[in-house]
Amino acid sequence: SDRIDGIISQALIASQEQKPEAQSIWNEVSRSVLDPLAINSQKNTTWFISPDSELNKIPFAALKDKYSNNFISDVVKLRIITTGRELLELAKQPNNRPKQTLVVANPTYEVQSKDPKPQAEVALAQTRSGDLGSLSWQPLPGTAKEGNVIANLINAELLMNERATALALQEKDASRVLHIATHAYFLSDEEKGENPLLRSGIVLAGANQPDANPEDDGYLTALEVAKLDWQGTEMVVISGCESGKGDIQSGEGVYGLKRAIAVAGARSSLLSLWKVDDRATAAFMTSFYKKLKDGKGRADALAATQKEFRNHPIAGWRHPYVWAAFQLSGDW
Repeated sequence: SDRIDGIISQALIASQEQKPEAQSIWNEVSRSVLDPLAINSQKNTTWFISPDSELNKIPFAALKDKYSNNFISDVVKLRIITTGRELLELAKQPNNRPKQTLVVANPTYEVQSKDPKPQAEVALAQTRSGDLGSLSWQPLPGTAKEGNVIANLINAELLMNERATALALQEKDASRVLHIATHAYFLSDEEKGENPLLRSGIVLAGANQPDANPEDDGYLTALEVAKLDWQGTEMVVISGCESGKGDIQSGEGVYGLKRAIAVAGARSSLLSLWKVDDRATAAFMTSFYKKLKDGKGRADALAATQKEFRNHPIAGWRHPYVWAAFQLSGDW
């Protein structure tokens, strides 16, 4: 309903702007969206949720259980899927699981000239965000550290700086785990007849001069992702901003990167629902992968990391802005 859509919008704005009332607004979303489910599912310990329309924008980890007032992820196992049909695909075990893993991080957005100008110092609080209109992407220092740490944790090939290109990603064979730490974008203004999958994507090396290389404009659009062969890929993580957004199609989930990654054949994706802080995200992802390495499943590792950040020693990182930004879709 319009009332629920309005509350979701308020909660998203409060979260992105790190307002103190953000959680209380998510509690109101809980009452509107989850309470009716809770009444009819008191004995169920696992919930499969295929969100529709504006519900795609909800970080379900920030919602609370009607009866215990605990966060819902502490009460039931949450399983977010794009569509109900996805359960049939997930039931099939892939024949060939790739052995290799790949991390792509900290692309050089400026094409290196013969007379490079010194780059201005960048604040640590740079957000992983997107405004394609400006066509000027600022470096994300936290992604360099994140890329190195995670590549070591999962023994991955690491593509950084000028090697972190869209072309390299398109030419690589499918990886078991693919982690991309950079800017991501979603354009909400749709031109008539334009494919929605052209309006979201990932920003990679050379994106500040898209005409410099005729073979690679520095962007990997959701449409290009959908054409890749990621069969057997267990998880794609896009540690950037707004990577979970997309054109809302009734009954079809988010028709953006989440949809494209599923079409490419990957079994799960971990994407952000809003602009995220560079340094906090690097810490969040490091903790998440450590839990995976210790043997936790993807959904359990994410829930445990979110719970850890709700009680983080750094007070500012206890806000839903940090710990609720990332949502896992697909194979848990």
